[in-house]
Amino acid sequence: MDENRLFGVWENALLLSLQLEQTSQEAHQSLEELASLVVSLGAKVADRIIQNRPQIHPAYFFGTGKLSQIKEVLHQKCADAVIVDASLTPKQTRNLEQKWKRPVLDRTQVILEIFARNARTREAKLQIELAQAEFLMPRLAGLWKHLDRERGGIGVSRGGGEKQIENDRQYLRRRISKLRDEIKRIEKERNTQKKRRVQCLNVSLVGYTNAGKSTVMNRLTDSHVLVENRLFATLDSTTRLMEEDFRPKILLSDTVGFIKNLPHELVAAFRSTLSTIRDADLLLHVIDASSDFEDHIQTTHQVLSQMDADCIPVLKVFNKIDQVPLAQLQILRKLNPDSVFISALNEGVEELRESIGSFFEKRMETMTIRLDYQQSQNISDIYQYSRVDSIDYQEEGILMTLTSLPGNLSRLRHHLTPSIQEVMS
Repeated sequence: MDENRLFGVWENALLLSLQLEQTSQEAHQSLEELASLVVSLGAKVADRIIQNRPQIHPAYFFGTGKLSQIKEVLHQKCADAVIVDASLTPKQTRNLEQKWKRPVLDRTQVILEIFARNARTREAKLQIELAQAEFLMPRLAGLWKHLDRERGGIGVSRGGGEKQIENDRQYLRRRISKLRDEIKRIEKERNTQKKRRVQCLNVSLVGYTNAGKSTVMNRLTDSHVLVENRLFATLDSTTRLMEEDFRPKILLSDTVGFIKNLPHELVAAFRSTLSTIRDADLLLHVIDASSDFEDHIQTTHQVLSQMDADCIPVLKVFNKIDQVPLAQLQILRKLNPDSVFISALNEGVEELRESIGSFFEKRMETMTIRLDYQQSQNISDIYQYSRVDSIDYQEEGILMTLTSLPGNLSRLRHHLTPSIQEVMS
């Protein structure tokens, strides 16, 4: 799975952070998360350094006085890469690499690398390659400067490095255009599948990465989605039937987890995959109750807002409660009375299932129709769109009482008129 590797091979990384307006605790938490990302790549963390500074240095990001100290630590810890817990400009990256003689990566590059490692389906691989190409485009300058020679005088032709950069830019532009076209084609296929599911109720799992969404998915649908205790184990959107007996049927979708400062390249590249979230009737916001979840909840809200999905109803699901002290759990329950508390592996899954069913039941409406016997072939469609509460074969036609969401009842009226006659109670 190394064909998507973009930033070379490194095994022992020094992590750096610049504490600006954030508190010391926030800086340490963010650096701890970066360490988890590095471990997800199979690498080791050599050491961690946080510099407290009022502003970013435009050329080196860190203060110039700190650069020598960092270089010493690199030698002492035998670190073969430097990872900065922020987004660096191409100029800052080049300057730091020249100072330290080590590859320098930022938080965005690490996340891109993890996504490249974990991509399974063709769509995910295309989306990752698109994100990588868009990330690389403004960073081409400087990659080929070794081809240039000192030149002087008027009318001198461009150096080899400049020519190579322009060639690479043209290649990347063509590749980006091709990738976007392929993703659009897959998106059209997804929209076709979506039309087939229009009569179903759609529920999407959202939340911070590694909150346990895939485990919840498996328990609710009796499926076998990949479950691993690492960040971004799930990248591909997976949809499974949740309730066979519930009418309309309920489909549950598992999606990629969110993370603080999720690169905008990835949000844009995965927009088609994440469309399952925007099309949902209900979002299950899975929260790791054993973590520092307040920050995770805020991050999830921010990403949903970016996707224009913040208007969809949300049911909070606090997971991993078996790892939370009893007193803390009692406080959590009082502060979140409308939430569901589970340990996806041990307890609470049936309560969650009932809460989902109850959510839709409260929003359903009932109507009574009379269907002409000559149109009895439409009964299968009626069963797909709604729950049939009663059916009575009368002389004038088939009298049926249906319960479903208002949108599904409207679709029935539209598709079956004039085959059905609505009976006022």
